[in-house]
Amino acid sequence: MKPVTVITGAIAISIGSVLLTGSGHAQNKSNIPKEDHSESPEKISQPLTKDCTFIRAGSILSKGITNLQQQDVGEINDFVIDSKNGKIRYAAVTYGGFPGFGNKIFAVPFEALAVLPNNNHEHYHRFLLDVNQEQLDGATGFDQDHWPDFADQEFLNRLDRRYNIRRDQEVTSSNAVIRANQLLNLKVLNIEDHQIGKVEEIILDTAHRKARYIIVALDDDTANESKFFAVPFQALQVKSKLKNDNQLNLVLKMSSHQLAKIQGFDRDHWPDFTDPVYRKSLIEQFLFVKKQTDQSVNVGIDS
Repeated sequence: MKPVTVITGAIAISIGSVLLTGSGHAQNKSNIPKEDHSESPEKISQPLTKDCTFIRAGSILSKGITNLQQQDVGEINDFVIDSKNGKIRYAAVTYGGFPGFGNKIFAVPFEALAVLPNNNHEHYHRFLLDVNQEQLDGATGFDQDHWPDFADQEFLNRLDRRYNIRRDQEVTSSNAVIRANQLLNLKVLNIEDHQIGKVEEIILDTAHRKARYIIVALDDDTANESKFFAVPFQALQVKSKLKNDNQLNLVLKMSSHQLAKIQGFDRDHWPDFTDPVYRKSLIEQFLFVKKQTDQSVNVGIDS
């Protein structure tokens, strides 16, 4: 199978054009699509286009960000993901390219970033952010132990204004978010509450600004020979232990017997996530979407 593919030049130009509006030039409303929170079986089973842009979250954390002049302005520290639907809401960045910001972290709407390919390596991408010192005046950062409240609508509105993001409707504020760094290496339990493995990687679809798949690495004692599985985000539930809200697990709503019937892959042979046939097979296997049936499927992520 083919490895994770990178964004095409045409798509890169299209995404990059969003940034050309820059500071002082408000973005067109047409640049920000309407939020769609519906996760019906029909919508989930609808094939994505070949032009989806899939990248591995682990490979881009701590990667640099440049501006339109190719100057370093900071680096990616984390991604804030809506745990209900997988939407990538914000990037957490450190502004090393500007004096006076130290090691503070700043939340940036993901729409303000453009993701461009690195022509020298298919798994690496460049992040562009059109930001300047004047635009950041008054910005208040935070540290790893004191993250902002993403249920604070005024805080979210200020971020949109600072980065010139205009939307057809407001992003719904919510505490139901999880960070990419929290997801990575989380324990994965099956429906019988037995640990079956851990999170190895997160596959981000940057064209649609969503976390599409969680790559689960099975424990060595599993009976299945294929150790890695690409699990649709909606097939997993985030659960915290009642006695410790900070200790999270992911629950895959399948038994070990069911999982043993699904084809996985190994570390050296990653699937081609741009293949619509492969993506459809994942939906049918993990989300139980069947052809020619009106049976409803309850999927989603609970915080």
